[in-house]
Amino acid sequence: MAKSLHENDYLSVTLNDKGYVRILQKTGGVVIIPMLGEKFILIEHQRGNEVLLEFPRGFLEAGESHHEGGLRELKEELNLDAVSHSILGELRTDSGLIRDNIAAVKCRLNSLDGIVLQHSEGVLAWRELTFSEVLNEVKSGGIKDNFTLASLMLLVAQKD
Repeated sequence: MAKSLHENDYLSVTLNDKGYVRILQKTGGVVIIPMLGEKFILIEHQRGNEVLLEFPRGFLEAGESHHEGGLRELKEELNLDAVSHSILGELRTDSGLIRDNIAAVKCRLNSLDGIVLQHSEGVLAWRELTFSEVLNEVKSGGIKDNFTLASLMLLVAQKD
């Protein structure tokens, strides 16, 4: 029987009878891949003591689909609206500690007019990069966020 250590609207943390902690993401999450033409929009996000270059992402709200969550997170983090969007695929992080339900959503934009960063959530800046520039950031260690890296792999797989 698992003992509850913490619970909120998004997560449940338990300790099982063998002493292992388990984190369950209740609602799931979404990684948003915003594109304007052939360029990608990434954010510089403060996470703890580190600033990561990543695609915007976040938890889903209760009852929200990955499509809905992706559009909401894009609006919250960058104040942008997508003109079209599609789910690229699912991402799973099941390390024995964390279990989740995340999807990568590609969003097409018409404009970057009106960008407003969600500073209250740690979004510090945004960058517009070509695919080649994104890959160079991966090669140089500038992108190391696992959700962004996994989403990029879905993009590469769908290029064929």
